[in-house]
Amino acid sequence: MTVTQTEQTEQTPENEAAEPAVFGRLVAIDPLDFDPDGGTEKLVIVDPYNHRKKREEGDTTEPDAALIASVEEVGVQQAIILRPQEGERDGQLGIVIGQRRTLAAFRVASAAAQEGREYRKIPAIIRDDLRGVDDEALTVSMVENLHRRQASAQDDVDAAEQLALLVKAKKVPKARKRSLAAAIGRTEEELDAAHKVAQMDAETLEDLRDEEIEFDWVELGDYDEVKDVSNAQVTLMRAKAKDEQEGNAKRGAWKTAMQELRAKKTRTERIETLKAELAEKKVNTVHWVWNWSYSPARPLEELVSGIGMPMSEQGHSETCEGHAAAIDPDAAEVVWLCVDWKKRGHRIAGAAQGDDSDSEPDEEADAKAEAVREERRRVKVNNLAWRTAREGREAHIADMCKDKGEAPADVKDLIMRTLLVSDGHYVHYVGSQEHGAMLAKFLGDERLTRQPKDVITSLLKKTASKRYWWTLFAHVAGYFEAEHMKDDAWRGEPHYHHGPSVRGRIRPATAEWISFLKHHGYGVTEVEAETVATAEQEAEAEAERRAEQERQREEREAARAARQAENPAPDEDEESGDDGDDGEEDYQYDDTDEEYEEPAGAVENADPEAEDETDAGPDEAEGREDAPAENGQEDGEQE
Repeated sequence: MTVTQTEQTEQTPENEAAEPAVFGRLVAIDPLDFDPDGGTEKLVIVDPYNHRKKREEGDTTEPDAALIASVEEVGVQQAIILRPQEGERDGQLGIVIGQRRTLAAFRVASAAAQEGREYRKIPAIIRDDLRGVDDEALTVSMVENLHRRQASAQDDVDAAEQLALLVKAKKVPKARKRSLAAAIGRTEEELDAAHKVAQMDAETLEDLRDEEIEFDWVELGDYDEVKDVSNAQVTLMRAKAKDEQEGNAKRGAWKTAMQELRAKKTRTERIETLKAELAEKKVNTVHWVWNWSYSPARPLEELVSGIGMPMSEQGHSETCEGHAAAIDPDAAEVVWLCVDWKKRGHRIAGAAQGDDSDSEPDEEADAKAEAVREERRRVKVNNLAWRTAREGREAHIADMCKDKGEAPADVKDLIMRTLLVSDGHYVHYVGSQEHGAMLAKFLGDERLTRQPKDVITSLLKKTASKRYWWTLFAHVAGYFEAEHMKDDAWRGEPHYHHGPSVRGRIRPATAEWISFLKHHGYGVTEVEAETVATAEQEAEAEAERRAEQERQREEREAARAARQAENPAPDEDEESGDDGDDGEEDYQYDDTDEEYEEPAGAVENADPEAEDETDAGPDEAEGREDAPAENGQEDGEQE
């Protein structure tokens, strides 16, 4: 235990009295001479009157990872304040200011000592004038912490502004940049986001600090972008907590939350624009109603005129005084409606003319119509959520393709399985224009859009051998995104004959791809999670169906064996005359290999735009057109 005292030279201005020596003695303290538990064996302890020291629940002060990283890199740069102790602790020094710095240095020194490495000492100022003056020691500790808290918000902005200039100038080598980030307890990613923090107002930072919300610079820059969106702070705090709980270093949940908040911000801005446009045109605007069946108003798309004609926005505005508009907050679009459709003589589409609206049949019809409207609305909302998720998902894929290390085993397995199977969807993708567009997007080279041979050759030449797998991954990822993540893939497989209005099971490839990305740090959205859960339920139901078919087959075989046991086979001379009967008796229909079940009934298309949005795949296009002419011809020939 060694304490080195530095020489001090005190200069007193001429004709002025010397100031009292209240600045203490500057010394260097060995971090391993500190006892975090406050024992009597070590030189340094936490002073009983340190502002951070808890009286009842014990001392819970802990240095964060950023501070430890900074001490590891450059040591403790700001001297701590110590004061001599009295009584049973006489001879020890108590920390008045700098408890977290000392504890961080202690952790770093302990690790270094175990590994046989050197470590730095702690600069410290010993305040002999505070010996036995407990109230002043506590005041000094409190003032230091309070001033630091008030100044830290502006300090962060100033530091970010300076670092933003360094990063923008790109004059800092990569190794130096990494060292610089570690020294200030930041990451390289945070340094790249420093320019965003520099643009933040100090009030926002202070509000976050007052609420004890700890966002790093990347998160601060993101939050500042969407801070005006309702519930943005809570949404991002939950996303951050989820990433920390799952150990997701790629900020999957955070990025997904940001993507949703950006989309929400865009919708909010769009709604404000629509409101201004309607006000300028002096259009009567009413509040949006989630269930119009409980309102005297109805959207025009659900109404027909008294003689059964469809209602258009222009025609209704010219002929009906009940013309109005409402704004759908989910879709951010104007919905035209009639504020009192019964009074204006309109009818619900599909209702018989002259029906009593209060009768029970009409109530049933209204219930059915409401179910159709609810399904249409669900399709619209989920389609929007599915499209919104695409941008964040593709950004995550592009980040994966930038990986310069060796691809993990599951990435290689996915690539090999996709390339070797080469099903109809894969063949369709390779021959489509989307192939080049996806490659360009994931590899960051717009020249790949048309896939010229010279660009491909250049790509191969500049790609390191260990990155070949990631280049192939971009190709495979494009296949999954283009073929299995279409706008309405969450609804299931479109019927190959009846079209998108009748849906089958969700493609296994869709659920597989979402689960794969989640395993690699992608934060799945709510609609994506529901899609995977539905696919798993459908797979379980299919497994149960096949198990039931197998059970029935085994029962049939057992019954046949029992019948054969009761009726032994005839003699050889009798068998020759019974071959036909035996063959017919042995035949059993087995449907265990049946691949497709015809739906119980065609469902009315809940999404009028679905047919336009859904592209027929290579194995979906066949069989969509009936051939009644051939059947008719055969009937004629038979006649």
